[in-house]
Amino acid sequence: MSKWYVHKDWDSKLGTPCEVSDYMQRAIDSKGPSDKNIVMPEDFVKHCEEKKIIWSGHKNLAIVDLAYNLHDRAKAGGKTIRKIIQAEDLKFLLAKGDDYVKAYYLHFILDYLDHSTNRQLIQMGDSIARCIDRYKKNKVADVPEMSQHLTCVMDFLKSHSQEVKKDLDL
Repeated sequence: MSKWYVHKDWDSKLGTPCEVSDYMQRAIDSKGPSDKNIVMPEDFVKHCEEKKIIWSGHKNLAIVDLAYNLHDRAKAGGKTIRKIIQAEDLKFLLAKGDDYVKAYYLHFILDYLDHSTNRQLIQMGDSIARCIDRYKKNKVADVPEMSQHLTCVMDFLKSHSQEVKKDLDL
C-alpha cells in the first residue's frame, strides 16, 4: 500500500482539491468508526451503515456487514459482491462530486501498482500501462457513469508512467 504522501502528491498532480484528497485518504484507509488514528468521514460512515444491498438471498444487507474499510472490502466476499459494493460506493462518491471518484480510482490504482505481485512484474519488464489495464479488467466494477473518470485517471497515470515508477520505487 502506497504511503499517504505519495497519494496526496498524485492527487495534487491530478488537480484534486486538498479537502477531497484528505477525505478520500480517510475514507479508504480508516479501519472504521472506532479507528482513533485515521478518523473516517461521518457521511461515509453513514453510507456504510445505511446503504442496503441484496446479495445471495440476504435481503437488506448493509455494506458495513461486510466491511467498513474500503481496503478490507477489496477482500470481502467474492468478486461479485466486491463489485456490487464498489458500485454503491462510487455512486455515493459521485453524488459528492467528480473529484471524489477520480481520487478513489487514483488511490486504488496506485495501491494496485505498489502491490508485491505487480512490483515484481514491473521489475521484470512489464509496463505500468499493462498493469493499469489489468486493474481495470480485474478490479473495477462496471459502472457506466464512472467510466470517463476511470479513463481520465488511467490515461493520466499512463502518461506519467516513469514518474509513477520513480515515486513508487518500482
